[in-house]
Amino acid sequence: MKPVRLGFIGLGHIATRAHLPPLAEMAEAGEVVLQAFCDVNREAVEEQARAFGVRAVYTDHHEMFRKEALDGVYVCIPPTLHTDAEQMAAERGTALFVEKPQTLDIAQAVAFNRAIQKAGIVSQVGFLNRYHPSSERVREMLGERTPRHALVQFFYSGRPVRYWTSRFELCGGSFVENTIHMVDLLRFFLGDIEAVSAFYVDRKPGEGPEPMDLPHVYNVSYRFRSGVTANATTSRVLTNVSVSRREILVVSDDSLIEWSAQRVVENGETVWEMPGGCNAFGVQARAFVEAVRRADPALTRSPYPEALNSLAAVLGANVSAAKGGELVQLDDLIAGAQEAGHGCR
Repeated sequence: MKPVRLGFIGLGHIATRAHLPPLAEMAEAGEVVLQAFCDVNREAVEEQARAFGVRAVYTDHHEMFRKEALDGVYVCIPPTLHTDAEQMAAERGTALFVEKPQTLDIAQAVAFNRAIQKAGIVSQVGFLNRYHPSSERVREMLGERTPRHALVQFFYSGRPVRYWTSRFELCGGSFVENTIHMVDLLRFFLGDIEAVSAFYVDRKPGEGPEPMDLPHVYNVSYRFRSGVTANATTSRVLTNVSVSRREILVVSDDSLIEWSAQRVVENGETVWEMPGGCNAFGVQARAFVEAVRRADPALTRSPYPEALNSLAAVLGANVSAAKGGELVQLDDLIAGAQEAGHGCR
């Protein structure tokens, strides 16, 4: 079996702590080759290359694409730093794994999506929750029920860790940067989202720890194409306490389902459980590698074209909040981006 040759653009926390460890195990087994690393920080990329046994090191992804024959590439960079890596990969027929959020510019995402679809390459956006066995179980259950409503509650605790995830202009806010995982999981359960309305509680200068300038609270309402509605609330006000909450509920006729990575509860009774959980990053990595090996885009659970609706759903929430809660139709948002052209930052 010929190993899949992989490159990485961006060697930060998510790449080194989440994606690379399971891929390193696959490399030891001869299933993949970690062939090339690229990061603008020369010292960091060289350090990680030594740690993972990678010989080819770059600080410019253009040079990496010119010199390396890659089967797939992971793009793990902050959303405002995307330029043309996705376009270059598509033009070369190189499979793409892109960390979420894909970008903060919906026009840029539309342009990348057009290139990916034209090339017919394998693509995957890093929506990890789709790879938990508990998510599969809930999806199966909902196929036998009549969903009516869903609820997401995500109450952060603790102080900001990374600068870029603390600044609205760099991450799009916590709803875009992180709650997008839960919004995408609702889509995995309930299908595409049609419209969004949102109200935020903005942070005033001096409120909360520096360098954070993110809204205190994000209150978002969704309507799915199926007619199901959902509410999602995220807050960043529990800075100096350890309590937090992360909850996803789906309400069907005579059924209240509570999802978590470790268990599924229906009407107060545990109906599925995996106490230790599973390494969903490992499951996701194996799915991507297998899709690349077979050249089959259908083998990934969140290909770039499919994931565009999740990105539009969270960026649309920002648009709605900026307009005082105005209803935003996601088809209109995407169509406007298409008419606007590339729109790259």
